[in-house]
Amino acid sequence: MRYLYRTEKVTEEEGTETGFALDYYVLAKEVEVEQQKAIRYGIEIYKRGRRPGGTAYAEYRKIFDVFATEGEAMAVLDLMANNTVTPISMKEVLEDLLGIEDFAGEALFVEAV
Repeated sequence: MRYLYRTEKVTEEEGTETGFALDYYVLAKEVEVEQQKAIRYGIEIYKRGRRPGGTAYAEYRKIFDVFATEGEAMAVLDLMANNTVTPISMKEVLEDLLGIEDFAGEALFVEAV
């Protein structure tokens, strides 16, 4: 399961892309832990916008199975959204926050449309 938790719009910065939006998602997945079913939570940041020439682009990063509760995932997403963390820096921010360097499940995607 994946649902949109929050969106932040970033206005144009001189010499960079025109404005862009950051969508912050909660990811939920049922897993088996010691022969018991449990829900584990992850997060996703999806960045979308247009380059100065008008070319659309999108990028995202998903990190799965990091949190035991939905509340933990939402608290981290609030922190990230308040600081406009992008997909590229998301992993490093999580490493610093959680003290974990390797995540079991991760997906990174960057594309100019």
